[in-house]
Amino acid sequence: MNVTWKNICKWNTEYSADSVEWCPVEPHKNVLVCGTYELAESDEDQLAQKQTRLGKIFLFVINQDATEIKPIQTVNTSGILDLKWCNHKLEGHAVLAAVTSIGELRIYRLFNDETLNLKLWREHVIGQDILALSLDWSTNKTDSDVHNLVVSDSSGCVTILTVNGNGIEKRSSWRAHGFEAWIGAFNYWNTNLLYSGGDDCLFKCFDVRIQDGPVAVNKSHEAGVTSIRSHVDVEHQLLTGSYDEKVRLWDARKMKSCITETCVNGGVWRLKWHPITPNVVLAACMYGGFRILHIDDGVNVVSEYLEHCSIAYGADWCHGRDLVATCSFYDRSLHLSEIQLNLDSN
Repeated sequence: MNVTWKNICKWNTEYSADSVEWCPVEPHKNVLVCGTYELAESDEDQLAQKQTRLGKIFLFVINQDATEIKPIQTVNTSGILDLKWCNHKLEGHAVLAAVTSIGELRIYRLFNDETLNLKLWREHVIGQDILALSLDWSTNKTDSDVHNLVVSDSSGCVTILTVNGNGIEKRSSWRAHGFEAWIGAFNYWNTNLLYSGGDDCLFKCFDVRIQDGPVAVNKSHEAGVTSIRSHVDVEHQLLTGSYDEKVRLWDARKMKSCITETCVNGGVWRLKWHPITPNVVLAACMYGGFRILHIDDGVNVVSEYLEHCSIAYGADWCHGRDLVATCSFYDRSLHLSEIQLNLDSN
C-alpha cells in the first residue's frame, strides 16, 4: 500500500489546538470544527485544579478548491478537551457534542441561516472540579430513537447520558479508573457494551445492564490507555492506543490479549478508522507526529506526517473528499492535507 500525503494549507488556531472533527452528515460533509484550550495568563502560577482554561470552537466550510482556510464562526467556551459530531441528524439538524475543562457537556446544533452556524442546544454538568476528557456517541453505526453519550473525566469516572427532546438525562456514572479516565467509547455493534481506558494503564469493558463492575479488564498496556475506537463496518474489531506508543488491534470477544500490536513511535492520542476503506487508520501520535496505518496481517505504518512542530493531538478524515485535518498543541496549528491511497501497491 502506498500513500501520498500533501499539505495544502495551514492556519493558526490562536489557542492551543487539541481536536478536529469533520461533519459526517449530508449535506455538510465539507464542514470542519477545531477545538482549543488555553490557560488564562493570570493563572499560569496557580495550582492546576484552580487554573482557568479558556477555549474556542472554530467552524470552517472547506470549499472544493481550498488553498487557505478561515473560520466562518468562532464559539467562545471554557477549554475544549474533545468534540464529536453525531453520525445522524437529531430533530433535522447536524449535532456536535463537546466536553470542557469545567466538567461540562455542551451540545450544539448546526443551523443554515444566512450562513452556517452552531447554536447551543443542550448543556449538562458532569461534575465539579473535574475536566471532562472524552466523549462518544452510541449511534455512530445505527440511528436510534435513543442517543446515548459516554463521557470520561479526570476523576476516573465514566458517565452515561441520554439526549432527548427534553434535554440531557444522566443514566449512570461510576468510578472506572484510579486516575484519569482518558477515554470512553461504545461498541457500535452492541451499545450495551462500552470501553474505558485510564492513566492506571487499564483497558476495561462494561455492560451497562450489569452494575457489578467491568465484565473484562486487560492489563497489557504499559502506560495510560488514551484512545479506543470500535469499527463501524467490521464487527468485533477494536483498536486501542496508549502512552506506551503502541497501537493494538483487538477482537472484542477476546479481551485477554490483543490480536496484534505495533509501535508507532509516539503516544497515541487519537485513532480514526477511514470512513470508506475499512482497513486504514489515521493516528495522532503526540510527540511522534501523525501516522496512517494499514491493517492486514498486522498493524503497519504506511505513511507519516511530521510537519507539525508540537504535540499531535487532533486528526480526522473528511467524509466527502480525500482530505485529512490535523492539529497540534503549543504551535497552535491546524493543517489541511490531501491524501491519496494506492491500495494495490506492494
